Amino acid sequence: MKGTQRDVDRLRPIDDPMFRVMALSKAFCEEVLRVLLEDKGLKVVKSTPQAAVTNLRGRSVVLDALCELSDGRLVNVEVQRSEYEDHQRRVRYYASLVTADRTPPGGRFRDVPDVCVVLVGEFDPFGAARSLYHVDRVVRETGRIVENGLCEVYVNALARDGSDVAALMEVFTEAEAYDETRFPATSREKRRLRHTEEGRGTMSRVVEEIRAESKAEGRLEGRAEGRTETLDKLVRDGLVDVRAAAASLGLDPEEVERMLA
Repeated sequence: MKGTQRDVDRLRPIDDPMFRVMALSKAFCEEVLRVLLEDKGLKVVKSTPQAAVTNLRGRSVVLDALCELSDGRLVNVEVQRSEYEDHQRRVRYYASLVTADRTPPGGRFRDVPDVCVVLVGEFDPFGAARSLYHVDRVVRETGRIVENGLCEVYVNALARDGSDVAALMEVFTEAEAYDETRFPATSREKRRLRHTEEGRGTMSRVVEEIRAESKAEGRLEGRAEGRTETLDKLVRDGLVDVRAAAASLGLDPEEVERMLA
């Protein structure tokens, strides 16, 4: 139990266990998306954390959060701590799953919903020290931006450039950072989960559930491979750091980072 409480002490909104609880709050999701999509009038009508979508072959993916907006757009928000993955292909894949899952069968192409994937990473995805990156479809020969209903936004949670995005990301990434003036819903939920008995109890249960899921997956994979799979999941969820995982596996941290790629 003490180990679980120590884990709760370290959790921040950018960590999967805390984000999945905070995303239950429609007000939190709306506040975050208004900043990241730069739309002060944006309205979230429904937010679903840990939303499962399935492709045509039956492979299921669990999204960190799927929000439905008042204008019909669907926004998938993903929080990622590890930069050692092909996140652009992840975004492309997740967008295709949401599109297929929410498009009525037999409908016209104009009925295909607008989908936006917002990937919040604790790293700089394109190395230009910007807080926000928008990836557009551009006609190469003319330089003209063309729209097909897909929006890709990448957030550098480490940027500190004085923008509202950077200020929000400070609340996301620093354990005791709050900003009740600009981000009241985010600060309120974070403070509740970190500093109230009820909130800490909720987080403890979530941490234990994730651990149990990881151990179960490990047993299915076999002892050696399962142990690696378990540590992989715990690192990605922010419950174990790379060095601790490396020590447990008897590997160099650099080798563990390559395994996470």
